[in-house]
Amino acid sequence: MATLETKHIHSTFTKKDLCKIIEKYNIDINIKNSRSEICKELLKYIETYNLEYLYESNIFKKLSIKEKDEVILIAKKIKSYVLSGCDNNKSLYNNTDEVIADGIYISQYGDISSVRKAITLLNKSLDIKINLNISEKVQKVLNEKNQIKKDSVPKLQVKQGKFYVYF
Repeated sequence: MATLETKHIHSTFTKKDLCKIIEKYNIDINIKNSRSEICKELLKYIETYNLEYLYESNIFKKLSIKEKDEVILIAKKIKSYVLSGCDNNKSLYNNTDEVIADGIYISQYGDISSVRKAITLLNKSLDIKINLNISEKVQKVLNEKNQIKKDSVPKLQVKQGKFYVYF
């Protein structure tokens, strides 16, 4: 197996990810420490709890920061295209096929809010159906937000009886 000096926890695992692992296995590490301190401590428990996957990149992390910025930029271009009335002369796109191709490309990153907005606008304006790939976790949060919106809408309440108003 690997020694502590040669292996390190891959940088794609954030402090939040590592804290979830610590809580899951109830490992005695202070989660208020910095990420580097947590990594040093966690290396001692890797073989005990079979956490060798921490040496590899995080399979649940789809995008690096640079790639995420690129996807958001494409989403902004699509929103600009739609808000300019789908006019190729007023946008950075030469034709509608390029817009649809970019829309299909970014639709796999539906966890990003600007991507969801761009695809929704694109679907409405061009009357097409591009499906968004949204993780279960984000979908659950979105459903909760929608339920809160529905519950907060004022409703008519009718109360019957005699009411006396004194001045």
